[in-house]
Amino acid sequence: MYKQSIENIQLVIIPLDGTIFDLNRYRYNYTHHFCESHKLQYSLDDFYHHLSNMYDMYHNTPIQQVMSEGLFNAKIEREMLQYLTYKGLKPKEGFLELVEYLHQKNIPVAIISTHRSKDAKKYLSMANIVRKVDYIIGSDMISMPLPSTEILENVIEHFQIKPENTLVISSFEALNKASNRLHMNVIFCEDLKSAGTYEKETSYQTCHNFFEVFNTLLFDRYNEIDMYSALLGMNKHMSKKELDQVKDKWENDYPDDSQLNQIVHQTYAYHLSHLNEPVVKDGSVYMQKTHPRKTFHFDDEEVEQEPEISIQTQETTSNEKPDEPMKTKTFSALNAQEEEELTALLSQINYKKKSPPVIETEDEEFTNLSEDEEEWDEESSFSWLDIIFNLIYIIATSFLIIFIGIIVYIAFIPQFENQEHIFHILTLIFQGYYAMVESCFRVFFNSLHTLIPMIPDYQNYLIHNQMFSLDGVQLFNIFIFQIILISFIKIIIYILRRDSDNENHTS
Repeated sequence: MYKQSIENIQLVIIPLDGTIFDLNRYRYNYTHHFCESHKLQYSLDDFYHHLSNMYDMYHNTPIQQVMSEGLFNAKIEREMLQYLTYKGLKPKEGFLELVEYLHQKNIPVAIISTHRSKDAKKYLSMANIVRKVDYIIGSDMISMPLPSTEILENVIEHFQIKPENTLVISSFEALNKASNRLHMNVIFCEDLKSAGTYEKETSYQTCHNFFEVFNTLLFDRYNEIDMYSALLGMNKHMSKKELDQVKDKWENDYPDDSQLNQIVHQTYAYHLSHLNEPVVKDGSVYMQKTHPRKTFHFDDEEVEQEPEISIQTQETTSNEKPDEPMKTKTFSALNAQEEEELTALLSQINYKKKSPPVIETEDEEFTNLSEDEEEWDEESSFSWLDIIFNLIYIIATSFLIIFIGIIVYIAFIPQFENQEHIFHILTLIFQGYYAMVESCFRVFFNSLHTLIPMIPDYQNYLIHNQMFSLDGVQLFNIFIFQIILISFIKIIIYILRRDSDNENHTS
């Protein structure tokens, strides 16, 4: 094990799920009720140990007996977002105070999420704290789930800060493991479970809430300073000259002990800073002016910018030339000779239009045949109006089939749930039919994703779909599949009719 410290912290990493918001508690409650309704065993310990990212947290769980992990994750995230949008969302107590303290110390705050970065930003925006953080990253921007160190390495590489100068405020076991692999400093803030033996052994301190985390950052290092001060012979009543003498004595006595000299310098700097702080009437010290922080923003995020004043007064006007008169093109009138030629040409054209076409008798049969073929082609070809009517008919037919299916299911819900006789057969038919529909969509999206990576695969299509619920996605897939199927049948019927008409016409 390595020694953890909160001295010289230059970056703080806080997970969104479970630490800032109670999202993991919502997810567990939803999962618990889902498993109870399907008579599955899934405990809080199982859920806690599976916390890693949205792709793996439901992997190898009893939920897969009922539903694939991708569909379940999409279902729970969509319904949780809808619920929190209606109810509202607030960060846990003490978070805002902790962030303000870190901003005063010019320490950036990075947010990591076990789910999508887009959702993390949305939740922070709902709580009006998205501008209080400096960096946001989700599990969709990395390839390996926790306890892999990839997401933490991404954050420290972004800020160019060493792991030993980074503090992680963790709330679950997998994040503790990843932080310890990089030798980061960890404060465990309890969420779903109280801190166990492993969490206590791998953390600098365990806390119940953000206020305790705040107190740890404020006072723990001062307790260490007081202890070192007594051992080194420094105290708050010494003058600068006395402090210099004590510091020089330790440096001269132990010149080769770098660790001891570091403690001496830190203790000396602490007492020296108190000598230089101007005290006001209420006993507090003046806040130092902080430099503006560099904050992380998404590309689609509106960033408030200070209005820029552009000076373009006399210089631009002096360079501008006076408006020149517009050059317009004019057309001259025709002279007498040109008018006569134009009149003669128009008279010839009108004469040709009025004169009937001359058809030789020997070509009458051929011309009649060509006219019949043109009329038959016009009758057999599709017009745009026919296409529109056929499209409306196909959409209405597909919608009517789904509507009848929903009415039948609502009318016989108890019979479908009890799987009685014919209703059991209907359920099997529907499950087989939807399995075929889902297979077609899966092959279609995965094939397109292989050719064009910009197009999502089938699982991402389900997860990123925010328009419908899970049942709505099923109905939408069936609706689209039926439109394609009915269109295919109508095209085949049209081709068969055209071939039969061709045979009748040639005969």
